[in-house]
Amino acid sequence: MKIGIVVAAAGALALAGCNEQVGGPGASTYYDCGNGTRLKVDTVAADSVIVQMNDNPPVTIPADKSASGAKYMSPTHQFWSKGDEATWTVGRMMPMTCKKVMVPRGM
Repeated sequence: MKIGIVVAAAGALALAGCNEQVGGPGASTYYDCGNGTRLKVDTVAADSVIVQMNDNPPVTIPADKSASGAKYMSPTHQFWSKGDEATWTVGRMMPMTCKKVMVPRGM
């Protein structure tokens, strides 16, 4: 009986790993983009995220189609994540490559 519970739990964890959403409702995910740029990303629903860069006001970005990973895009912002990496773009600036961090630093 205990083995069945372990197998069921392992299966649930494997399926959870297939979800490419960033964090989950009520969960924040943090990224370090270098040069002092940090992101806090919150999943609002399956179709949008809220991204806050450093102390700037947060922006809500709707989901966009992606061949892989999770992509969110508005006319001025793009957040694209896959695994522990993400790309963050604001306006016409060069995209920044960001790495997921476990503990936020200075946010």
